[in-house]
Amino acid sequence: MIKNILLTILLILGSTSLKAQKFFNLTANDVRIDSELPCFSYSTPLGKHYSDSIYTVTIEYPEFIDMSKEDIGKLKRLTTKQFGKLPEIEKNIVVERKQGHLEVLFTPIVYRKGRYQKLVSFMLGIKATAKTSNTKRATAKAEAPQAETTKADRYVKNSVLATGKWAKISVPATGVYQITDALIKQAGFSDINKVKIYGYGGTLHEEALSEESIMKYDDLKQVPVCIANGKRLFRANGPVSWSSTTTPVRTRNPYSDYGYYFLTQNDEELQTVDSTTFVSSFYPANDDYHTLHEVDDYAWYHGGRNLYEKTPINKGSSETYTLNVPAQNEGTNGKIYVVISTNGTGGTAQIEINDSVVGSITISPGSKYDYGKVDKKTFDIPSLKASNNVKITTTSGGPVRLDYISAVFNTPRPEPQLSIETFATPQFVYNITNQNHHADKQCDMVIIVPTSQNTIKQAERLKTFHEQHDGMKVNIVPADELYNEFSSGTPEADAYRLYMKMLYDRAETEEEMPKYLLLFGACVWDNRMNTETMRTLNKDNYLLCFEGENSLSATDCFVDEGFFCSLDDGEGAYASSESNTKTDKQDIAVGRFPVSNADDAKIMVDKTISYVENKNAGPWQNVAMFLGDDGNYNAHIEAADSAACIVERLNPGMQVKRVLWDMYKIQSSATGDRYPEVEAIIKKQQAEGALIFNYNGHGRADEISHEMVLSNKDFADFKNTNLPLWITASCDIMPFDGVEPNIGVNSVLNPNGGSMAFYGTTRTVYTDRNKYIDQAYIKALFSKNNGKYNSIGEAQRIAKNAIISNSTDITRNKLHYQLLGDPAIVLNIPENKIVIDSINGIAINETEVLPQIKAGSIARVKGHVETATGTPHDKFNGIINIDVKDSKEERVGKKNLSNSESGTAGDPYRYYEYNKTIFCGNDSVKAGKFDLSFAVTKDINYSDQNGILHVFAYNTKDLSSANGSTERFIVGGTDDITTDSIGPSIFCYLNSPNFTNGDNVNTTPYFVAEISDEDGLNTSGNGIGHDLTLCIDDDPMKTYTLNDNFSYDFGSYTKGATFYNIPELEEGTHKLRFTAWDILNNPTTETLKFNVVKGLTPKLASISCTNNPAKTNTTFIVNHDRGGSNVDVLIEVFDMSGRILWSHNESGVSATNTYTYTWDLCTDSGGRLQTGVYLYRVRLSSDGSGQVSKAKKLIVL
Repeated sequence: MIKNILLTILLILGSTSLKAQKFFNLTANDVRIDSELPCFSYSTPLGKHYSDSIYTVTIEYPEFIDMSKEDIGKLKRLTTKQFGKLPEIEKNIVVERKQGHLEVLFTPIVYRKGRYQKLVSFMLGIKATAKTSNTKRATAKAEAPQAETTKADRYVKNSVLATGKWAKISVPATGVYQITDALIKQAGFSDINKVKIYGYGGTLHEEALSEESIMKYDDLKQVPVCIANGKRLFRANGPVSWSSTTTPVRTRNPYSDYGYYFLTQNDEELQTVDSTTFVSSFYPANDDYHTLHEVDDYAWYHGGRNLYEKTPINKGSSETYTLNVPAQNEGTNGKIYVVISTNGTGGTAQIEINDSVVGSITISPGSKYDYGKVDKKTFDIPSLKASNNVKITTTSGGPVRLDYISAVFNTPRPEPQLSIETFATPQFVYNITNQNHHADKQCDMVIIVPTSQNTIKQAERLKTFHEQHDGMKVNIVPADELYNEFSSGTPEADAYRLYMKMLYDRAETEEEMPKYLLLFGACVWDNRMNTETMRTLNKDNYLLCFEGENSLSATDCFVDEGFFCSLDDGEGAYASSESNTKTDKQDIAVGRFPVSNADDAKIMVDKTISYVENKNAGPWQNVAMFLGDDGNYNAHIEAADSAACIVERLNPGMQVKRVLWDMYKIQSSATGDRYPEVEAIIKKQQAEGALIFNYNGHGRADEISHEMVLSNKDFADFKNTNLPLWITASCDIMPFDGVEPNIGVNSVLNPNGGSMAFYGTTRTVYTDRNKYIDQAYIKALFSKNNGKYNSIGEAQRIAKNAIISNSTDITRNKLHYQLLGDPAIVLNIPENKIVIDSINGIAINETEVLPQIKAGSIARVKGHVETATGTPHDKFNGIINIDVKDSKEERVGKKNLSNSESGTAGDPYRYYEYNKTIFCGNDSVKAGKFDLSFAVTKDINYSDQNGILHVFAYNTKDLSSANGSTERFIVGGTDDITTDSIGPSIFCYLNSPNFTNGDNVNTTPYFVAEISDEDGLNTSGNGIGHDLTLCIDDDPMKTYTLNDNFSYDFGSYTKGATFYNIPELEEGTHKLRFTAWDILNNPTTETLKFNVVKGLTPKLASISCTNNPAKTNTTFIVNHDRGGSNVDVLIEVFDMSGRILWSHNESGVSATNTYTYTWDLCTDSGGRLQTGVYLYRVRLSSDGSGQVSKAKKLIVL
């Protein structure tokens, strides 16, 4: 990993030789040597015709400084490289959405005149020389990508599957197969003389995109048939192949155990060849020099494309395997290749071949991230037998499991004797309907659905929404149909990519290029579903995923959706390899819905549509939460703080909140350390909603941070209607390609809350690299392109490409970051701007003396709304939220981990934050203007320093929003204080406003206090002893602070309410005491007595429907008295004869006294209700109580 200095300028190119020059001065930080070498990185766009020129890069007018002894020592510890008199320049031309970019990299260190020096100033010269016609012709074939004008011609305009009758057949291995009368009859054909074969079987596709491979795999070509002695024969490719006659390494298709072909019957000419031509077309093939033993049914780790044989060979045990070779190779020399695996602790196995010990294989222990290790050895066998026994004995460590054994022999298998041999018949699979995706129109989004199409109704619903709401063009394609046209019917991840590549190559303009790929289906790392945990799954309900070659390491294994998105020629080479260098740029944005059934699909589509429609617009959308774990010498805290600063810089109107673990008290117990305050803050914000949650720190699939601040169950159980985007720079948070529950999948599939999308990691990631992708993603989310914010998928594409361009991370680490959700969703970041015109009558942008907000005063704020272009928005009418905070205060970390075993606390982290709230309330915006007031509590800092004021507003007509902020005011001083000594008025109750003192309540009653005071209320919680407090039975352990639950009445600073769900109480008589304060710190205390009754039946205040009569849907509204308690709700719909047609049952904690559920008027059997009158009934119970019910009529039109 090398440190990076990124600088970008524009190079304008023409048809002649041009030169761009720019001077650079590098700072001490730019050339600092610490744990990595410094790196200068420079990127410049070259345009669409970049390939017409040759580029040279030079360093001119360099200036150097001598390196210190300390730096020289660091340099020699980091590298043994010999440095020259000038830096060694690395230049690359990369392509992104068909536009060329020149990227320049070098380390600014030299060795000249016997001294190590740093380059600190220079001019970078880039010369573009137009290629001559001869140069262009000479390089045309080698250069990638090729001329744009030829690329669309690689693809057929219509698939052969568009017409005629077709049947799919399969073969288990490479060889000669016979088409029989029985087979064609089974396939529904009648005349074997007219039946033709199409396809190319199951060989794994090449990963590099080239014209040759694209044309080879495009659609289906007819396979020549040889008629020998009445037998119709063809050569078929199975799922295993060999790259040469001598290699012992097999290539297995990780997506299928079969190769597939197609049969059709028509009157067109049949392609036939004679026996000699037929045999010579493939014999001898690489396959004819090999034999293989391999059983794939076990995995050491939940990821990767490679499987192993399940049978364990424990220490002291043996297993024997047999490899047969052709008879003519008996007695000749050959090779036997043995590949074994063991767990991460290593082991040794002795190898015997034909009763002779030929050697051993020792697998050394792996790192803590290795769940398994693999090693192999080739053994020269001087005299092969027709049947060779390979015995593997584990002598230490283990257990050992076999990967595979192959034999390589010198003489190929005998040439097939077509006339006399018997050949296997392919297996009939099924008939297919006509399809023609080669004729699909250009589109903005592609949605790929599983073969079963069990989610297609929801995919079509999302397609319609994007077309109508966003003006997008959307293609829906079933996976099997892509296999049919782009991989010979064989499941193959490359089929998805080749379809996208076809659309990409055919696009003549930027507008025609596809922008989004939505993988509308779950996937598993075992794409063939051969392992025990996968065998019960239905392949047709799943999509494929692109897994890396490494299948043993939590850090080196990966699943990469970006494979489908790098679409320029030459990209994709070694995409699955274990190489740690990954530099392909993505050309389209991708996301996945991890769904395998219609119900889960509906949840994700509901969430997507609901979020984009933005019907829950509110100040929650102006909150960005940044969460930082402790430990690692404050690396996570620093990363979270830095990411927060990016948002503050790009969108000053956004209310950025930091929750950094080490700033809070840690609680230790026998079960581990906990941060209860951190947990409470995050869960409260999750319930209220936020635009984003961004977490940096430790994690795994079932928990966030070692202190278990949030669990997998939390994300599954969250109940929040305001859906955020969750972002986690943390290990293993969402391995969506597995079958075990995880945080990411649970969050997006939570029907009652969670998140609308999740951007996180599938494997173990490195702390020092996480910050680069995390911060690049945050920056892309909050940046605009052509006047619009980037979508969550486009932001991922931009971020990953950016950290490749600036070389901050060219490793596989970034591949572990993937998106669950619709990649076309754009965050509801306010598009309009709010300008604060005056505070207390002083125009803040026209004065040198800033207005002052004093304790005990009534402050007045005026302002207006502007459009994104800066013009007054006089049609903006809606609701505005104002949040006023006191001056900044320094926060210092507590070094909670300073005494831990890891000792990774580091120095206390320090930062400044606007931490104390003076006022938060709502008012109205009319014709784009607002004028509001608030009371200032006496509990301020009196610092005479700047505070900050955030404002957010949304237009109630079109739900557009605006935000803004200002720091141009001072907090301090005291206003003329009145002699008022009377505290606020309080009306408090339990469960219902009808509560009277001494009433019965359930075991977890819901407390509400309505508070008012003509001078204003002190709810800030900034003064010691001036909190809103609730105390049960005078017990200090049952005393709760309710400041965070308080909200002002609309347009008021004198009235408001707070609430609290009281934890479970014992049966019997209890009392509570509630205290509130006005801005002058006058208190009032109210006391209530109540009787707790276990199993108390709840009260059902009312039930109703939003649409009655209903045409397309209706929302049931149930009002009850059990807010904050566990409730069980059953809604049933009957016809007038009493026959039940539909029901919905839900259990959980009710956040308020109102429960709602929207119904689409479809019965349990899936049909829609006919026009008529129906009955609906609501049954409600709580905490094991008896049920209470009410019923009403529902009219359906």
